[in-house]
Amino acid sequence: MAQNLSTPSKDAKSTEKKSARFDAHGHAVKKPFWSMVGPKLLLPASILLVAGGLFLAVYNTLQIITPAEGYSLSAGLKVASGLLGLMLALSGVLGLLSKKGKPLMTLGTLSLVYAIVILTATAKMGTVALVSGIGAVVFTLFFILATDGRHDVGLFRFLREMIGEVKKLTWLSGKELFSHTLAVVVFVLAMALLIGILDFAFSSGFGALSSINIG
Repeated sequence: MAQNLSTPSKDAKSTEKKSARFDAHGHAVKKPFWSMVGPKLLLPASILLVAGGLFLAVYNTLQIITPAEGYSLSAGLKVASGLLGLMLALSGVLGLLSKKGKPLMTLGTLSLVYAIVILTATAKMGTVALVSGIGAVVFTLFFILATDGRHDVGLFRFLREMIGEVKKLTWLSGKELFSHTLAVVVFVLAMALLIGILDFAFSSGFGALSSINIG
């Protein structure tokens, strides 16, 4: 009897699992591509970030000790780039160990801002500096996207909702857009003409007043 009672419960569980894959209309529900791929990207993204960060830290430390001819960064920028490398390596290590998404996203965002600042400051200081800066920005972006895919922090959900709201907007037709653009252009030209006339009038008036000899 115990075996007969346990069998329907197993069948019910299997039925529930199968029915969970279908919606209310009986259509199969497919998971979004990002929900399947995103959780698997954090490991390679963290490894890349650790490797890139250690490269930046070690390379800039060596350049401070024994500067190379083709690496024209100042000592301050070398220290800043080395600190960026340590920050990236720390983010990658936490990505491998941490189970919470918000701290990783915060640290990744700070690292991205820092990497953009370093890239802006060193973009014209040699090929090595340029490639290192671009690599830091790309690896950090990849890490942020992978963190959202693994921990569902809300970045892609926000983007999906924003795209959905944009699709709901009523866009102007081509004819309406042309008429509105033409009205704006005509208004701008009219204002420019009015300002030019006023400027000419005032300059001519003040010029005439300055040419008057009193007494």
